[in-house]
Amino acid sequence: MIWIPLAFGVAIFDSLKNVLAKHTLKNIDEYVVAWANSFFSALFLIPILFYELPEIKPMFFAGLIVSGTLNIVALIFFMKSIKSGDLSNTVPLTTLSPLLLLITSPIIVGEFPSFQGLLGMISIVIGAYLLNFKRDEKNIFAPFRAILNEKGPRYMLIVVLIWAITANFDKIGVVNSSPLFYSFTVQLYIGTLMLVFVIPKFRKAPESFNKNLKAMLGVGILSTLTIICHMLAISLTLVPYVISIKRTNSILSVIFGRIFFKEGYLKERLAAAVLMFIGVLLITFSK
Repeated sequence: MIWIPLAFGVAIFDSLKNVLAKHTLKNIDEYVVAWANSFFSALFLIPILFYELPEIKPMFFAGLIVSGTLNIVALIFFMKSIKSGDLSNTVPLTTLSPLLLLITSPIIVGEFPSFQGLLGMISIVIGAYLLNFKRDEKNIFAPFRAILNEKGPRYMLIVVLIWAITANFDKIGVVNSSPLFYSFTVQLYIGTLMLVFVIPKFRKAPESFNKNLKAMLGVGILSTLTIICHMLAISLTLVPYVISIKRTNSILSVIFGRIFFKEGYLKERLAAAVLMFIGVLLITFSK
């Protein structure tokens, strides 16, 4: 049962990474923090090359290039989201991913959700509503409008939409290499391409880069620990089990947002995160 603490490790390290990233974003550009997340993570993952060098099939490069390129956009918008919005009402929106799949599956492949899946959808929608609910708001549709109108939640919706696409190409990359090797190469790909944004910023303000280097290394370390725990956990049990526990990061984000950044509406957002997590569980195990 070692996969259980490993899966919780994914949630904890990912949540702490977001806390450190948000703190660092007060002092440095989101493009630089996004770059650090991938580039330093790739450096820390280099030892896996001595552990395994899998057979690389041609389709690996299709998965790597499509997912890596799109994830550059997703990573930048993720950093923009947590920079401009509270952790407690942005990160939980990542649980909309399975809801999006339930909506698109009937259209694309003709698969319709079960009754349990529909309950999961309802739970996630109610959670998304409560996430932006304010007791003094008189308009009942205001929470839904807030998701679209406020920068933080709106940016996170873009991230979720991109992830709905890249997840399929990540699978192509993993199947045509190996989980750990693909994780290393996609992080290196993202980090290397993002140097196009980072080098001009470094030349313009090298002192700011150097001043925040330790924090950015910390983001890279936490990202690496998240990846390692994730890959080890899914090697020991079914992927849906790991993903379900990983989604507790939405609950942790609400708690950490309160502890580290004094974010408000704790009760509403915690209830929302729990509801969305329950919705994820219902959808994950509906088949």
